[in-house]
Amino acid sequence: MLDGRVASWPGSRPGFPAGSRFGCELLLLIASVFLSACASYRPAPIEPARLEQKFEARTLSNPRLCDYLRTDLGSAAKSCPPREWDLSRLTLAALFYSPEFAVASAQLDVARAAIITAGQRPNPSLGFGPAYAGTDSPSFAPWGIGAAGLNIPIETAGRREIRITGAERMADAAALSLGETAWMVRSRVRKAFFDYLLARRERDLARAQRQAAAEIVKLVGQRVREGDAPEPALTLALANQARAKLKAAQAETRVPQALARMAAAIGVPIGALEDVRFKWPGFDEPPPASSLAPERIQRLALLNRLDLRRALVEYQAAEAALKLQVARQYPTINIGGGYGWEVGENLFELTPTVILPILNQNQGPIAEAKARREEAGRRFAALQAQIIAQAAEALTRYRGSLDVLAQANRSAALESRRLDAARIALEAGETDRLSFEMTKLAALAARESALGALGQSQAALGLLEDAVQRPLGPGHLRTFTLPPVRRRPSQGDRA
Repeated sequence: MLDGRVASWPGSRPGFPAGSRFGCELLLLIASVFLSACASYRPAPIEPARLEQKFEARTLSNPRLCDYLRTDLGSAAKSCPPREWDLSRLTLAALFYSPEFAVASAQLDVARAAIITAGQRPNPSLGFGPAYAGTDSPSFAPWGIGAAGLNIPIETAGRREIRITGAERMADAAALSLGETAWMVRSRVRKAFFDYLLARRERDLARAQRQAAAEIVKLVGQRVREGDAPEPALTLALANQARAKLKAAQAETRVPQALARMAAAIGVPIGALEDVRFKWPGFDEPPPASSLAPERIQRLALLNRLDLRRALVEYQAAEAALKLQVARQYPTINIGGGYGWEVGENLFELTPTVILPILNQNQGPIAEAKARREEAGRRFAALQAQIIAQAAEALTRYRGSLDVLAQANRSAALESRRLDAARIALEAGETDRLSFEMTKLAALAARESALGALGQSQAALGLLEDAVQRPLGPGHLRTFTLPPVRRRPSQGDRA
């Protein structure tokens, strides 16, 4: 900073205490700044074997999980673990254990930390070093303390505020992404939970059909032996029994498979779901089509779809990025200062510097930021159109499934009434046991068709809920409330 101005390095010659004190004090100041500003490092190693052990130890009776349920459900979770687990409680358990939700929460923490980074002001810089005096004078030592220079950068055009705004919008986008992850977990739990309950009902029906088919084989075989029925009748009955046995065997295997999928969706080992009681209010009564008007569904999707809201926030972040690039065409001012000591004199100087926008005015980054903002706007418009089409298609599919379900229920009701009449006739001696068992088998087949239609209807309802990202209760619309992020379970809590 002050070329050729040298302060003698203190040695055997007296008379230069000022420079010596200044150099020592400067070194002490720099050392104290570094020591006070440095953050401490804490190692956090990952132990795969220990994580596996913690996973195997997960249960639905974890006390920390109970606290998590109380945080969201309040008085509804006084009994913990709950005596019965419904979809809401299972969803919260999945969020408590979900690795995807934990990753999204960590990403939100990163985005929030970026706000601190965006708000940091640039640090000043300090430089000093030794200097050498090319002189033969015996009164000067050749080495000394050179000039010390201080540089203070000053940002212009509100760059810091623009950076903070952009970082805040990205943190908002990360929070909405966390909500998307929570809905994904909820949707996966809903499907697995319903599939498990449906598989149990299908197994019970298959068992009843197998029993009825075995009774028919027994009765037909008795008639064949007595000469009252031809041999092909027994062959047909045996073939029907074989199909019933196969269907029952397949239904038996689907139950543990569905339970394993539900355990995976919740994030617990399958043993944690043994002896757990489940309930699904309104399992057989999906909401009627009259409660889901197309206009309401479309508006609900456009107002509440988390990915659409995230796309809007990302557009706002692109807007902030463009503002920042526009602001960067104005140069940063650097206020520099220097200190030197020469022959008993303290020398100070002030040298402000400015980068001159002569060769470029940041046109390239500004053009890129404009293009990214345009891309974000078009992405939002495309996603909005996609959501409108998705909601309309899902509602049409759901309404069609309700029509099929209604017809299947009417058929099952007719077969049930026919079975009741056959039972009364059997007790009155007006019909035989074989006719009653065949009527019973037909009624069970009708119930199986109705159960299959119910499964299709609930699957279509799940797609409709995914289209609007809201649970749809019978006769009304319910909201989906995210669990509080501030009580995000740590790795140790999930044990």
